Amino acid sequence: MAGLPAGAVVHVPDGGDPLVALASVTDLGVVAHPDDLELLLAAPVLACRDDPARRFCGVVVTDGAGSVRPAAMADLDDVAFVALRAAEQLAAADAAGMGAVVLFGMPSREVCSTGSGRAALVDALAALGAVCRPDVVHTHDPADAHRSHVAVATATVTALRRLPADRRPGRLLGWEGWRDLGWVAEDRIVRGDLTGLVDDAVDLARHHASQLGPKRYDAAVAGRWQANATFAAQREADDASALARGVDLTPLLDDGVDPTTFVADLARSFADVVTDGVSTWWSS
Repeated sequence: MAGLPAGAVVHVPDGGDPLVALASVTDLGVVAHPDDLELLLAAPVLACRDDPARRFCGVVVTDGAGSVRPAAMADLDDVAFVALRAAEQLAAADAAGMGAVVLFGMPSREVCSTGSGRAALVDALAALGAVCRPDVVHTHDPADAHRSHVAVATATVTALRRLPADRRPGRLLGWEGWRDLGWVAEDRIVRGDLTGLVDDAVDLARHHASQLGPKRYDAAVAGRWQANATFAAQREADDASALARGVDLTPLLDDGVDPTTFVADLARSFADVVTDGVSTWWSS
């Protein structure tokens, strides 16, 4: 497809025409690494699987070459390891019933650069966004602790702003990953209900066997979802047994909103809530 990085792969699980599949997308997920779709965007992935009116397309930006490798795969060179991670991602997309998955296969160093690699990523995301025209775009929390996650989230915002205002998605959501969203005030949080779906989500994550030896992401993310549900409300019985958490980034689709100021204001709003509470009791 025109505009994508050289060597990019567009995979349609049901075997249909890629352009038709992309044009029918309602939810576009843009993430940094193979396995981020299943580990961090499980809520929208499974919501689309279970709703015939929705169709999910996942975009995986990097090739995943730099991740920690299990001992059994330590002897694989980068070419073989990248091929393995791509195969795992395609299998997971098939199992999730995604409408499509697009692998850009870019090295992390290019994604995290401020030069031509960054420009190429933004160009590719803008080209894809013009074809897909999704209702909702899902990406990383822009205050994530992982450098590649932040690079992808900010590139996604930049790319969406290149589209005409009337062709931008209605919502933009950033989901927690290498930093949870405890620093965001509750009224800015969106929740993805995974009640009854944790086993399904973990099964999808386990397609990424190359990642689950040295790091038990599957167990960790299931625990996070369950903890989110338990601690969602102090004085109410739990309505859900598992919740994914995201932050509403929709204001960033407005060209007049500065992204750095937006994130700083989120943090400041949380700080205000905390300091107001402490000062009330400290001064009493």
